[in-house]
Amino acid sequence: MKTRKNKFIVVSIIPTGIRCSVGGYIGDATLATNKIAAACDYVITNPNAVNAGAFNFKEKNVLYVEGAAIDNFFEKKIDLLLPQKNRIGIILEKIDDKIGLRYALKAIEAFQKVVGIDIVSVEYIPPTAKIIRLQEGQFCADIPNIDPIFHAAQKLLNKGADALAISTHIPIRKKFLRQYQRGLMPNPYGLLEALLSHTITHIFNVPTAHAPILTKSDLDTYLFDSFSSDARSAFENISGTYIGSVLLGLDNAPRLVSKGKGEIKLNDIAAVVLPSNCLRSIPAAIALECGIPIIEVSENKNIFDRLPTIRGKNILRVRTYEDAVEKISDLRANLT
Repeated sequence: MKTRKNKFIVVSIIPTGIRCSVGGYIGDATLATNKIAAACDYVITNPNAVNAGAFNFKEKNVLYVEGAAIDNFFEKKIDLLLPQKNRIGIILEKIDDKIGLRYALKAIEAFQKVVGIDIVSVEYIPPTAKIIRLQEGQFCADIPNIDPIFHAAQKLLNKGADALAISTHIPIRKKFLRQYQRGLMPNPYGLLEALLSHTITHIFNVPTAHAPILTKSDLDTYLFDSFSSDARSAFENISGTYIGSVLLGLDNAPRLVSKGKGEIKLNDIAAVVLPSNCLRSIPAAIALECGIPIIEVSENKNIFDRLPTIRGKNILRVRTYEDAVEKISDLRANLT
């Protein structure tokens, strides 16, 4: 399969769980991402940049690609296919909280029957132990036994799933949820979500994303005790379940294929857009090595701002995402 020529493609990454000013909540980077998309043929982004609880308002030319898959893409381990309809398998943790589980199941039913999401099957896993801890201002996570998730994923792929949606409960203390809602600490869910989706992506090489299941206590905190929350957390305050955004994202997410067999390859990437001082990642390092312009957005501050600044001749620093769009338009104009 040959690469489609003359496509202007940009990668925009907003890491989760690092308290980004833009994208540090759920869905609050959608506007910035869609503005970038308006200046490109396609923009590749990570799920948490556009996941918005029950909603996902990304434009059609925003390509929804899990973070580990983006790393593999930059390392030339895989290529991407252009968007097409996916059959989605769902891995659902059968939590003891009946209200939370019913909300999740009703959301799945709604997006299947009303929106038209093609769902292969739902595989249940038993309640799974998770370890969440706060360390140096950032939440860390561990899952002692991930085998049930592996087994469920393999069953769904055997049934014909092209993509996997994982939905589990992440136990966060109420005081941390409230501090997060008020803009006082990073997203407490992000790193465990990344751990799950990265691991499944590495093992099975299919589009994957995670959505938390909310318990009744979580729902009380988000929906009924949220009047003093930061405006950027508003989608959390109106979402009784989060799996909808993941189903909408995976519905037409690019499939991951072996190097040389895709329609989008690393040499098709025109620029990479990153938050302030987020240049210590695989995509940033390879972009620097390959001479791909990196557009660093200083308004998108985060916990990495305390680290030394990385410099390079192809690093273009701008103040806002609107400035980033202008820079992208300039880069595109110079190619014509």
